[in-house]
Amino acid sequence: MFSLETGSIIGIALLIIDLWAITKIFHSNEGIAVRVLWIITVALIPFFGFTFWYFIGPRKEKIDKEQLHTSL
Repeated sequence: MFSLETGSIIGIALLIIDLWAITKIFHSNEGIAVRVLWIITVALIPFFGFTFWYFIGPRKEKIDKEQLHTSL
């Protein structure tokens, strides 16, 4: 179905996406236990772990410019 080159390209792309997700999880504002569980999930179940994380995983909180000015 897939040639060796196609499988390698898909594997490398999946590795890059998973490493990006793990970096984002590491820098999120969640507790250490939650981050470790998400990292394990993404590492052990690469495609589905990434998909779950993308839709329901921890995110960095965004600060609006208005919130920044009102807090100063």
